[in-house]
Amino acid sequence: MGVLEWLCARACDALVSATPKIAKRFPASKTITVQNFPIITEVLNPAPIPYFERPQSFAYVGDVGVIASIQGAVEMVRAIDLLRNIPGVQLDMAGSFSPAGLADTLQALPGWTSVHYHGQVSREQIANLLGNTRAGLVTLHATVNYLDSYPIKMFEYMSVGLPVIASDFPLWRRIIDGVGCGLLVDPLNPKSIEKAMRWILDNPVEAEAMGQRGRQTIERIYNWDVEATKIICLYNKLLTS
Repeated sequence: MGVLEWLCARACDALVSATPKIAKRFPASKTITVQNFPIITEVLNPAPIPYFERPQSFAYVGDVGVIASIQGAVEMVRAIDLLRNIPGVQLDMAGSFSPAGLADTLQALPGWTSVHYHGQVSREQIANLLGNTRAGLVTLHATVNYLDSYPIKMFEYMSVGLPVIASDFPLWRRIIDGVGCGLLVDPLNPKSIEKAMRWILDNPVEAEAMGQRGRQTIERIYNWDVEATKIICLYNKLLTS
């Protein structure tokens, strides 16, 4: 397959990669990278609740609408259980379980009593959910596919001004530490996730500022308008040639 890819790449007029790492496999002279960044206003609640008035909740919206163990579902529920001494604290989860048996596993955990499960939700419902929470979780496990990927959920959280609690992967660290828009955790350690959650609740001024820095970064860099310009320029170049 590697040989076939190499031959096809040289026969194509142009190539579009999804990440910079993928782009390195192809000729630089005819390869562009178009990344899956959010449309700035797609999940933005037009009337979000002021940050200090929001309930003490955290959100996880499943990747492509799916909640899976490899995305840290079990660790998130165990982490929220460690915060049970805080009145009203909860974890909002949205999406479908994969496999279906994961639902039974999570519901058997003590922390499930602090979970508000929304099921599958529309984009409008996601906007309402994210406009009523303190931080977004993206604690994916360190698999090959995740380590060098840009998770759309992380950028969606940033686009609505939420601080993010994310897995401490080198690629993600450069973004989150570089911008100062969230906290990095060990995705396999519920205590590490709980510590970050507790910091968000104990430091609302700093947490809100993190979210605002993330939002400003999305407006400048990580948004679909920037990416769309790249591919439109490529199409125009190909058409004129």
